[in-house]
Amino acid sequence: MTGSKFLSQLNLTPDRFKSGKINVIKCPTGAGKTHYALNELPKFSQSNNCILFLTDTNMNKEQILNIYPNTKNYNKEWRKFINSHTKDKIVKKRDLNGWGTFKNVKVSIITMNYAEVGAIIEYGHPFEWSKLDYIVCDELHNLINFQNIIVKGKSVNILNNTKRKIEHTLYNYPDVKIIALTATPDKVYNNFKNTINVLTPQEYNILYQYETFNTLYYNNYLELLDQIPLNKKGIIYFINIRRLQTAEKYLKNKGHKAVSIWSKANKDKPMNENQIRLIDYITKRQSIPKELDILLINSACGTGVNIKNNDIDFMIIHSADKETITQVRGRLRNDLNLCFQYSPSYQKPIVVPDEYLNRPLSSEEKEYLCVEILKVWNSKENKPYKWKGVIKPLEKNGYKIINKTIKNKRMSIIEKL
Repeated sequence: MTGSKFLSQLNLTPDRFKSGKINVIKCPTGAGKTHYALNELPKFSQSNNCILFLTDTNMNKEQILNIYPNTKNYNKEWRKFINSHTKDKIVKKRDLNGWGTFKNVKVSIITMNYAEVGAIIEYGHPFEWSKLDYIVCDELHNLINFQNIIVKGKSVNILNNTKRKIEHTLYNYPDVKIIALTATPDKVYNNFKNTINVLTPQEYNILYQYETFNTLYYNNYLELLDQIPLNKKGIIYFINIRRLQTAEKYLKNKGHKAVSIWSKANKDKPMNENQIRLIDYITKRQSIPKELDILLINSACGTGVNIKNNDIDFMIIHSADKETITQVRGRLRNDLNLCFQYSPSYQKPIVVPDEYLNRPLSSEEKEYLCVEILKVWNSKENKPYKWKGVIKPLEKNGYKIINKTIKNKRMSIIEKL
């Protein structure tokens, strides 16, 4: 781990947050942005139930509710309370017996995800954001991905609804400070007006960051899965459920103890009891069970979920998107020795064993060489190319192919240039 400070060790006092702005805290994963928002920020609050903490995924929200006892899940009773609540009735004198408390008042934090916000607005049950002190938007960049989600049988544009609510608050309620937490803020800058960076470059550079010591690239995931030794512990990311299921089945057939998980809210592909128990275990304990070798996740676990195992041997991130790579790598709250990243343009160097060089090869020998040794992958057919498919790759890797007819048989000779 590089860096020397956590976010809570910086001088992030209320005067650093500006009214009418989205105060972006760009913070590396592992530097404690959630800890700051849920443990330090309440010390600056001036009213009861005064912080709204928004998450991108339900799994992120569940983990926060499990870890931070001062957070509460959103409910209708809280909406009624905040709609009728006025700050004038609150005693602002701080109780010195403990942080986050005021005389006769306990500060609590309400948490909900962006989909819930969008649905509440869509169905006409808004609550008064004007009564809040802080609105913390965790992983705000992911809101941009929530275009249309089915809620109660209706297509709801979560992005439009929530974005309008945030912008309305910026323009109309100067006492409400909006804070965005993200390690990858580019989408926030591109899709929201009136953003401001809270941290200076010097502050960002001294924050803790987890290291990845070795990064390798690949372009065929099944070929890569085939190379994973048994009893190695790892985390694998795919964007969609179908590929998660394909990879899980493939790994199990190879003898690995593997389980894939995705969102509990997915009605089209509901998970089984074993998968749900695993999600509950991870969100409560922030670790992968010892009896499991490989955890497969998708975008539902791509942010927010923390895994603190110190026995992870590798990660595979099947994405070439820099933002996705940063977020998925951040799920492991430890340094990592080996990370494989997908690259569609990557070509594995081809090396022909000496015993196949400078001599005539029969059709059977050529097929064995291609399928069992070289394994140049045909992505369309999802299997290795045979002889015709490897001729050009061989030539690009410094080999020459000579065709001869020997005893009425077509033979090929591979020479190294």
